Amino acid sequence: MLSRLRDSLSFHRTGLRVLWLLHGLDRALLPALVIDSVVWVAAAYGSLALTALLVNGLMALEWRACAVAAAGIVALNALAGVVGRVCGYHRQDGAWVSWLAFQLLTRKKALALDYETAASPAFQGRIATLDQTVRIKGGLSMIPAAYRAVLESALSIATCVALMAALVAAMPAPEAPLALAASPVASAVLLACAVCALVLGQRAVSRASARVTERFSLGDGAMERRMVYLYDAICHGDGKVERVFGMHDMLLGAFRSVNADSTRFYDRWRAGNRHVAMASNAVNGAFVLAGYLLVAVKVIAGAISVGAFAQYAGALAQLGGAWSELVSRNNDLREHCAYLAEYLDVLDLPEASGRGSVSPEKRDDGEYLLAFEHVSFRYPGSDEEVLHDVTLELGARRKTALVGSNGAGKSTFIKLLCRLYRPTAGRITLNGIDIEKYDEDEYRDLMAVVFQDFRLFAFPVAENLAAGYPRDDSRLWRALAQADAEDFVRAWPDGLETRLYQGLGPGVTPSGGQAQKLALARALYKDASVVILDEPTAALDPISEAEVYEGFDRIVEGRTAVYISHRMSSCRFCDDIVVFDGGRVAERGSHEELLAAGGLYARLWDAQAGYYVG
Repeated sequence: MLSRLRDSLSFHRTGLRVLWLLHGLDRALLPALVIDSVVWVAAAYGSLALTALLVNGLMALEWRACAVAAAGIVALNALAGVVGRVCGYHRQDGAWVSWLAFQLLTRKKALALDYETAASPAFQGRIATLDQTVRIKGGLSMIPAAYRAVLESALSIATCVALMAALVAAMPAPEAPLALAASPVASAVLLACAVCALVLGQRAVSRASARVTERFSLGDGAMERRMVYLYDAICHGDGKVERVFGMHDMLLGAFRSVNADSTRFYDRWRAGNRHVAMASNAVNGAFVLAGYLLVAVKVIAGAISVGAFAQYAGALAQLGGAWSELVSRNNDLREHCAYLAEYLDVLDLPEASGRGSVSPEKRDDGEYLLAFEHVSFRYPGSDEEVLHDVTLELGARRKTALVGSNGAGKSTFIKLLCRLYRPTAGRITLNGIDIEKYDEDEYRDLMAVVFQDFRLFAFPVAENLAAGYPRDDSRLWRALAQADAEDFVRAWPDGLETRLYQGLGPGVTPSGGQAQKLALARALYKDASVVILDEPTAALDPISEAEVYEGFDRIVEGRTAVYISHRMSSCRFCDDIVVFDGGRVAERGSHEELLAAGGLYARLWDAQAGYYVG
């Protein structure tokens, strides 16, 4: 019995932990919850007691007592109203602020995880599903409200039990009608039967509610995902594809169909909940009827006054409502805690360990020799190797190009070089030392990277470029000039203070080519010893591309530079060319040497040249 009870209430471990997290974010939230609950219960039962005094005073024509009782009722209700309003506003505002802070906690946790965990499709899908659920079901704001109702119900039940004990113990007049039925023993039996009927009835109602929730919650997530997907597909985006391919009727038809399915689904769910609510009301009604009968017998038998009838009858009605509310709120908490437990699981994920403690040698001459030694790699959760036994040395202060078809392993090579992933086998060294031994942050300080899927943020230009490093405007303008971005930034309304995009307020939306040049400027501003460029000119026209690469020849002088590009023309600027094929190093040499060898590089070169030479 106790084991089943513990299992049925296990969700409170999640709910109470969430409540404690919210308390850590807002220290006034729990006190406001407790004060509001205590004052509400005190006002409710205090008003019942004063009502009894008021009725007795009226019957005895004691006007002074009537006035005192009436004033007390008004004062109690006024106090409850003021406290409820103040605490209610705080609960709502505090819950909202706490929810935002809680969202920040999950994002902070994501940034603290190993990259391979945070970037995994499983984790990204998990976060997306949670955020989508919260968008529709609501977040943490219901947790304080639910526990406030639970606390109120518990206090109300405890107060009722004390009053019922007094009611049962009240002795009838010996010769009064129904004296035997109003005796403490008979009263206790009748009340016990009524309470048992209430508990058993509400237990059956709770089980029915759980069955309804279980039945429909299985399809709830899928229904929500379909609705959210179609809503986003129709309302978000510029609509180019929809217009060109005449997809309006198809999309709207799909939305109407899913909306109709959703309406029928939730109508059935609401109907089930209505039946549960009706059953709960019936159980409460039967209990209140039994309670009124008991109190009426006590009044007739002279055990209590007529005024006390209102107090005890009201208390019994409160008991039924409190128990029903307790059951209902527990069901709500069970449903919400099911997905909030997922958030707590995310917060409990182990953070990235501070791998490595050795500081890389600070060298003014840029002599940083990077080498892959028999490195193989497969992504977590996959059995397919992306890199196979790669042994490769990147010459210090030399420009190396990595080329090959899509999926050949070039970008994965860069991710391993940046310590975003660990090799499955083999090791990577810097000046002969395994890079895993170096302090991770200090190792990455040596590198400036422009990833293929680079990101700019809705911050001012200066913040986008300086990123996590001190701002120096003269260096910013120099980096922009080197990336051929100075002219358009100076032409923008606020220069370096111009905000990009519209996410955090009015801003400028750069073109694809402008965005890529800003990403290049960010890499150049860092002034790192190793520069890595993954498709750095993909959004540029051929003339701009040639200008950028000619500039890079000057910019990266004295640094180790690694380029990834699908445009063979960019390779001519490099000292060394490495050709990847199927996760292996297929060829290596200079542009002229590889052309003369007539291998894969030569075929790639000839294939691209065919686009420009008729």
